[in-house]
Amino acid sequence: MTKNPIVLFRIAVRFLTYDVWRMTAENVSGTVRYLISIVKALFLSVRFFIGDRMMEKASALTYYTLLAIVPIFALILGIAKGFNVQDMLQETMAQAETGQNETITYIFKFADSYLEHSKTGIIMGIGIVMLLWVIYSLIGNVEAVFNQIWQQKKGRSTVRKVTDYLSIMIIIPILIFLVCGVQIFTHTALNDISIEVVSETLRFLFKWVPYLLIIIVFTFVYIVIPNAKVKFTNALIAGAVAGIGFIFFQNLYINGQIWVSKYSAIYGSFAALPLLLLWMQMSWVICLYGAELSFAAQNMRNFEFEKDTQNISRRYYDFLCVVVAGLIYSQFPKRKFNTEDISTTLHLPSKLTGNIISHLRDLKIIDETIDNEGREEEHVWDPGRPVGDYSIGQLLEDIDVQGSTDFRYDYTDLFKREWQTLLKMRQAEKEIAKDMMVRDIEIDFKKIDELCNTSRSLKERLRQLSQKA
Repeated sequence: MTKNPIVLFRIAVRFLTYDVWRMTAENVSGTVRYLISIVKALFLSVRFFIGDRMMEKASALTYYTLLAIVPIFALILGIAKGFNVQDMLQETMAQAETGQNETITYIFKFADSYLEHSKTGIIMGIGIVMLLWVIYSLIGNVEAVFNQIWQQKKGRSTVRKVTDYLSIMIIIPILIFLVCGVQIFTHTALNDISIEVVSETLRFLFKWVPYLLIIIVFTFVYIVIPNAKVKFTNALIAGAVAGIGFIFFQNLYINGQIWVSKYSAIYGSFAALPLLLLWMQMSWVICLYGAELSFAAQNMRNFEFEKDTQNISRRYYDFLCVVVAGLIYSQFPKRKFNTEDISTTLHLPSKLTGNIISHLRDLKIIDETIDNEGREEEHVWDPGRPVGDYSIGQLLEDIDVQGSTDFRYDYTDLFKREWQTLLKMRQAEKEIAKDMMVRDIEIDFKKIDELCNTSRSLKERLRQLSQKA
């Protein structure tokens, strides 16, 4: 095996960009499947993070957070006063090893002053409304970034924004109280336990509870913020990675406090501001990477055979359009399919299936309907043409004539012989298929599965033979 680093680098690049995307759940199993899934998710998340320019988004959210930081702390402090735990909250956050102890103390003073003026000002109530509006705007900007990550062009409605955002404003402070409460309980109550073994065991357990709560906060954010259906498992994986990354950065930041003394020597009391900005910037970077990871983990199937999908031949693409339409028409109305069902049934790459479905929908060959028979409403695909009269020849004709031909010059007259020859060739193809109905395409699900299983077994056998050789 070659040890040339350039050759090894090229092999690694080819594996990450091409070979790994040809490995699917059908042809790998066991531990290899999980390792391949991890490689795919990590590669996609880094690719999307760079491609979506998340560093710039993190800088923008840092700016919005800086504007909203006092109202955020005012809201947290207001809720804490409602539960009569404001002293515990301030003491814990001020004494926490965050590297921003003095800054947090000042912010709490500003927040307390903000609340006092909001309650006793001349125009009572406007201060509270402004407080909520600033936080509402921050969450709105975070949602916009998350929706971009999840490729959701449409955000929440105004009513949903108000209800969902208010829930977020209440739940996240409560989770913060839990973190602070556990930290205090860990450092005080456990010291009074007389049985040493139990005390040490509980100390060990409760030491990790705040970190668990941080992971829960990230998981909650990844599920609730984007206007998309995020699976809990994918959100939890991303929440765990982001939570661990946040904790690691926090410890690195605390252990690097030697830089604080150098900053203080240069900037004096102003040193707290750039350090606070650095902390917020890195926190948003970690948070946004976690969002990209949750999207990548949930949608990695869409990128299987990506390069093959982009380079698919026109003939084979038309053939697959016929097969997909045949599946929908031949099984209607006894069985209906959504896009994922079609991809799974025919063992096609999800992205290719999505492209074909979009194409057939634009041609009105299929229509999207809502199926209410299950527990939840489901978007499925029905025939868009009369099932009994729609032929494969007509389908190919519809595909052939789609699109514009009205350019500046009409070359069909200038190259009349070539144009007529092309039309005759296409017409001959359609004549052969004019009596073949789309509904009559036979879909043998058992044989399709057997074909995929045979292919998988053959690949496994070849792999074993190559290892023996």
